[in-house]
Amino acid sequence: MKKWASIGLAAIMLFSFMTGVSNAEAKPATFVRVVLDGQKIWFPDAQAFVDENERTLVPVRFVAEKMNAKVGWEPATQTVPIEKGEQNIRLTVGESKAVVNGQEVTFDTKAVFSGERTFVPLRFVSEVLGAEVKWDGPTSTVFISTKDQEAVKVDQWGRLIRTTDLPKNAADYPYILADVPNEMYEMRYPHSHPDVNERSTSAKMYADWPEFKKENIDIWMERLKTFGALWLNVDYRTIDNSWAEQLASVESDGNTGKLKAAKEYVAWVKENEIVIEGYLDPEPSMIYLDGLRGYNIRSKFRIKFNHFKEHKTILYDSWFPSDMKLANDTWVPNDTPFEKGVWYEGYSDIVMSTNVGGNWGKTLKVSANASLFFNIIIRGAE
Repeated sequence: MKKWASIGLAAIMLFSFMTGVSNAEAKPATFVRVVLDGQKIWFPDAQAFVDENERTLVPVRFVAEKMNAKVGWEPATQTVPIEKGEQNIRLTVGESKAVVNGQEVTFDTKAVFSGERTFVPLRFVSEVLGAEVKWDGPTSTVFISTKDQEAVKVDQWGRLIRTTDLPKNAADYPYILADVPNEMYEMRYPHSHPDVNERSTSAKMYADWPEFKKENIDIWMERLKTFGALWLNVDYRTIDNSWAEQLASVESDGNTGKLKAAKEYVAWVKENEIVIEGYLDPEPSMIYLDGLRGYNIRSKFRIKFNHFKEHKTILYDSWFPSDMKLANDTWVPNDTPFEKGVWYEGYSDIVMSTNVGGNWGKTLKVSANASLFFNIIIRGAE
C-alpha cells in the first residue's frame, strides 16, 4: 500500500546507488542523470554511475525499454536478450561485447551486475541501440537522442518544456518541465507568505537576479548532489571520519559546528549499526527563497533503511521523525515509522545558504538547517 503525506514542519526548524564510503580515499559515487529525448529517466533503484575507469554505465533495462525495446533475463547464463525492431541483441554480464544479429560488437568496458540490475557502457546504447549519446561533464548528465529535437523547446539543461496541463502555480517557475509531475510543482512554500519581503520565486530570481546563471547553478547542484550521495548512503561497517569531512566540505561556511556534528553522527552510525541507501536528485529550475533567507531546492529522493538497532536519528537530520509515523497526512507517535528494507520516495525542499554578501553566486552550500523532513511529500514505494 502506498502512503502519501504532505508535511510542512513550518513551525519547526536537516544518491547515489551505492552504500557507504569505505575509507579515507573514498569519494561519493558520481550520480549520473540520464535524459532521453528531453525527458529525465527516473530510475526506481539502481542509478547510472561512473566506474573506476571513468566509464559511464547505465541500467540497460530501463534505458532500453524507454527506447521501445523488449528486455529479458536468462539467469543461468547471466545473459540479457534484447529485441528492438529487427535487431536481436544478446548481452552477457562480465563480457565487453554484445552479439547483434549474429555479429559481435565490442566495448571498452564490461557489462556489470549490481543491485540486481545489469549495467552497460554508453557505447552500447549508442552503437547497438542506435541512439545519439552526449555527455555533459559539469552536470554529470547523459543526453540520449533517438529523434530530431530541433522542433521542440528545451531548457538550458536539455529538458523538454511543456505548455499544457500546467500546475496551478505555473507562474512561480521560469517554465514547466514535461517529465516533472504537477504535484512536485504545487508543494507549498514554508516561511514564504507573499507578505514576507524576503520571499521570491524561481521565476523572479531567474529573470532578475544576476546570480541565477547556469554557471553558478551547476555549482550549487553539484554540491547538493555530493551532499545527498553521502547523506543518504551510510554503512556502519565502512564509515569513518572521512565521511564527516566530505559532508562538512559542502555545508555552509557559516555553520561552525558542522564537522563536529557530522563526526558525532559517524559514531552513532557505528553504535546503532545503521545501513541506509538512497539518492537525491535536485531540480535546478525549482528554487525559491524563503523568508529566512534560505534557498530551497526542490529535490526528488529515494531512501531505504536497511539496518539499525534503534529507530532514532537513523538519518543525519535534525528533524528525523524517530518517534512518529504518518496517519491521515499527519505525524503521530509511533516507535517505528520506517520499516527496514522498504524503499520510500518523494519530494523534499533542501535548504542551501551563504554567509557571503554581494556577489554570492558561487558560494551557496547546504544549510545547517537542511532537512529531508522539513517540507516533504513521501510515500512507500512499490
